[in-house]
Amino acid sequence: MSMRSFAVPTSVMSGLGSLERLPNVLEKFDIQAAVIVVDSGLVGHGIVDFVLSHAPNLKPLTTLSFSTNPPASEVDEASEEARRLGAKLVIGIGGGSALGAAKAIAIRLTNDGSIFDYEGSNKVLRPPAPCIAIPTTAGSGSEVSNALVLHVEDRSTELVVRGQGCEPRVAFLDGRVLRLLPEAPMTYAALDALSHGLESLWSQNRSFFTDCLASGAIKRIVSLLPVALEGIASGANALGNNDEVLQGLLEASCAANMACGNSGLGLVHALSSSPEIPLPHGLQNGILLPHVAEFNAQVSPTDVGHLVGQIHELYERISFDPTFAQPVQIEKFIRASQNHPFRENNLRASTDDDLAQILVAAGAVAS
Repeated sequence: MSMRSFAVPTSVMSGLGSLERLPNVLEKFDIQAAVIVVDSGLVGHGIVDFVLSHAPNLKPLTTLSFSTNPPASEVDEASEEARRLGAKLVIGIGGGSALGAAKAIAIRLTNDGSIFDYEGSNKVLRPPAPCIAIPTTAGSGSEVSNALVLHVEDRSTELVVRGQGCEPRVAFLDGRVLRLLPEAPMTYAALDALSHGLESLWSQNRSFFTDCLASGAIKRIVSLLPVALEGIASGANALGNNDEVLQGLLEASCAANMACGNSGLGLVHALSSSPEIPLPHGLQNGILLPHVAEFNAQVSPTDVGHLVGQIHELYERISFDPTFAQPVQIEKFIRASQNHPFRENNLRASTDDDLAQILVAAGAVAS
């Protein structure tokens, strides 16, 4: 058996009320030189204020907000502002996009040039500034990932930076921050996390450690997502009566990324990596997942096949149709996947014709 490595350098503070420990963690850093990076969709909804209420002594130099899929150029501009202010600590609050921007700014605080200079793997020369991540969605797992993805205008591929030390130093998983999360982002985030788990199990670099994390995460998401969605409709989430469920989803999302962060991803994320497809990342992954599962079925171990069966049951429970509702072009997906490391990491090798069949089954169309 070939050697496998496994690492989760991020220190994870997890549990309802874990944000109460934020002041203790901040004592280790220069909080007089902190910048806050937030998801612009959170501004005005009380979530950022709720998080920061746990650290009354924190007086950030500035707050930088980013929309979903922020352009790399915008992140570079924000990085320059943070450098001019003398920032030495970055606190990211939000979903995968905000946390990715926070990690990019942390890199740029200690590394000159542009974030474009560090595109690829292990190109970052100096250790990034400390970054604390507080996810407000249960999906990306970016809080424990050493990778970040930024959008680039007029380019067929996203900018990806990854490497040792690029992950946040500390992550807080406090399910209370999910209380006001609407149905669509909660669903899409969970489907992204499911993809992380299953793709880890379909990875050529899977190991005992990644299998345990991935399987556990999948089972928990399948069990808890319907309850969390029902809690939105009934108001239980907003009232704080569903916190244990929300905490479970947040932890499962994190575990799924611990798995795929070590094993690597596969065909689903290779196909959904195109910036030319104007659909939410988690939605794309959720649609593609059962069709990639069918393609991988002949090489999937029995235990993985059982988990795939649970995914089909979940989709029925939450009334999720794994079909593109609007025309999306097959060629754009395939172009993004060509020479992609995730495609090469998939347990079953694929041709472009194989991928075209997967995409047709998912409702994509030829140009």
